[in-house]
Amino acid sequence: MADYKGIKGFTVQSLATDPVATGGVWSDSADLPAARHNAGGVGTATDALHFGGLPTSALTFSFNGTAWTAGGSMASNDSQISCFGITTAAVSAAGESGVSPTTTSEEYNGSSWGSGGSINTARTQAAGFGTLTAGAIAGGYVGSPSTATEEYNGTSWTSGGNLTVGSYGGAAGGTQTAGIFALGQTAPGTTNSVHYYNGTAWTAQAGTANLARAGMNSTGAGTQTDFGVYGGGNPVTNSTEFWDGSSFSTGGNLPSARSSMSVGKSGTSTSAIIFGGSAPPSIATTNVYSVGGIGDTIQNEGQVYYNTATNLLKLTATVFGTGTWASGGTLVSGQRRNAFGCGVQTAALVAGGYGNTPGAGNKAYTELYNGTSWSETADLNTARAFLSGSTNGTTTAAVAVGGTGGLNLTELWNGSNWTEVAEPNTPRGEDPGGAGISTSALVFGGNAPVTADTESWNGSSWTEVSNLNTARKSLAGCGANKESALAFGGSVPARTAVTELWNGTSWTEVNDLNQTKQHLGGFGIATSAIAFGGDVPPRTANTESWDGTSWTEVGNLASAQQYSTGAGSTGNKSGIAIGGYPDRDTSEEWTVPSTVSNVTVASS
Repeated sequence: MADYKGIKGFTVQSLATDPVATGGVWSDSADLPAARHNAGGVGTATDALHFGGLPTSALTFSFNGTAWTAGGSMASNDSQISCFGITTAAVSAAGESGVSPTTTSEEYNGSSWGSGGSINTARTQAAGFGTLTAGAIAGGYVGSPSTATEEYNGTSWTSGGNLTVGSYGGAAGGTQTAGIFALGQTAPGTTNSVHYYNGTAWTAQAGTANLARAGMNSTGAGTQTDFGVYGGGNPVTNSTEFWDGSSFSTGGNLPSARSSMSVGKSGTSTSAIIFGGSAPPSIATTNVYSVGGIGDTIQNEGQVYYNTATNLLKLTATVFGTGTWASGGTLVSGQRRNAFGCGVQTAALVAGGYGNTPGAGNKAYTELYNGTSWSETADLNTARAFLSGSTNGTTTAAVAVGGTGGLNLTELWNGSNWTEVAEPNTPRGEDPGGAGISTSALVFGGNAPVTADTESWNGSSWTEVSNLNTARKSLAGCGANKESALAFGGSVPARTAVTELWNGTSWTEVNDLNQTKQHLGGFGIATSAIAFGGDVPPRTANTESWDGTSWTEVGNLASAQQYSTGAGSTGNKSGIAIGGYPDRDTSEEWTVPSTVSNVTVASS
């Protein structure tokens, strides 16, 4: 009998334990416009802010989950700064201007910086936590490691309780009355300790990090019960650790070792972002951390290995076909169908649509989803249904196009409101397909009348490009940008199962859906997507998963639906189905887990 190596032709790694990352995995995202280190950062994986840093800069960049854009410049060119707050109410404090520690602080309102109060003691490499009106900085370097804490009320700084040991280059998070400070450089070495702040005094905690590290410059995020620290150290490491309120556990490693990066300080053990840093030299890399359903919980997915503890040959993989739908939040604005949706399972947007109840008519409502519940925000300027747009957009940046009656209309979402912008070349309604993000989108098909027309969006104007091979309406679409998209299903006017793949230049017909249908929903990217519901007839709960080559039938929706919209830009592993018909004001969440499975080798 031939051995496994002889059959497969490669060496199988032996591991004592299954390679499961406790927290998840880091993935690459859009680079910063410029390489920076020792800069400030706040926000989340889909709404982050980067400012200051080295090489000497006053620049600010904002991140919408997909791309970075320039914001207002700071008054100073500081590095080694401490910071806290959110992207629309951030504080940059102290730091280093040239080689001298500063006492300045600045406040950001989402578009521009203004002066804040001066701190009492000039310092560099302090760690910040809290909000604009209830924040603090702790530690730092003042010629030696500092123990001082200063609290900010939005106007002025006052002294708070001292750290139990002087430290700089540490990481901090939480609130002004429930803060956490971890790690950092002491005199003469580094520390792996954790301290809590109650608004008055610091207390040391029993747990410690597995790795003492410094030079992190506040590269940590979270709260007293969910706090992460990333990279840093001497020598520089790529490790990630998460604090759960009593102890640290190891998370997935960064793609490469780095220090002095910035972090979205509202990150958690399931969703975090870091950007810039020094490898060295300065880098522009952005990495996002995610777990099960949105990011793999398995390191090196697709790895075959031998577990020496169980004496079993194993495989790390997504268990294809095991995904399930679970109940999501209920829409605040009630029943709707034929709406536009985008985002991810934990941060989605739905806009427009048509009310199912008699007399409800077209809707202008926009709602945002936080992974648990929906909340209303600013309406579309024009109430409409049967629209499409940047299906891989975010809750802070999206473009919606077309609508009821073949509207020749485009609106751009900036996280706060919709603005009418350049019209498409071809008016379209009756559910055209869409793909992409707010600055790089694609719209195709629809009813003007039934058309194969395709247009690409560059953030300011529409351009006609190559047509679909099959003209159709009531189809679904998804894709990362105007260079990569997938179109599936629809009506020509007869229902169709046709799937087409866009490569940035032309459409190519690929393998059909298993079910012929129209009025279906979908989400994902060109190589990994989900199609759900639709009119076969009758209405169906059928769900199909696309792996880049073919469709496979997977777990059904809870009930048969049509006219639903979808959101989910990370492929076929997670997303959300929103609204639909009949009488649907609910959403359902789709998740495919990763797992470790045994490999059976047949004997010969």
